Amino acid sequence: MAVKMSVNLSDDAAQTLKKLADKNGVTVTEQLRRSIATEVWRERVEDSRGKVLVEDASGQIRQVEFQR
Repeated sequence: MAVKMSVNLSDDAAQTLKKLADKNGVTVTEQLRRSIATEVWRERVEDSRGKVLVEDASGQIRQVEFQR
């Protein structure tokens, strides 16, 4: 089931969403779904006291801290 919604985004947020969609070859709607899914995943990780780590090109690993 799909629900049609209308959202108000700042010009910057709308432009960023469109750029991400273009880069990933998906619709803006699909990009928004993916972005929401990523946020849900991040919350699950943090709620279970997990950490999000990234390894940069040099092999250094850092913890990513998200704004709440």
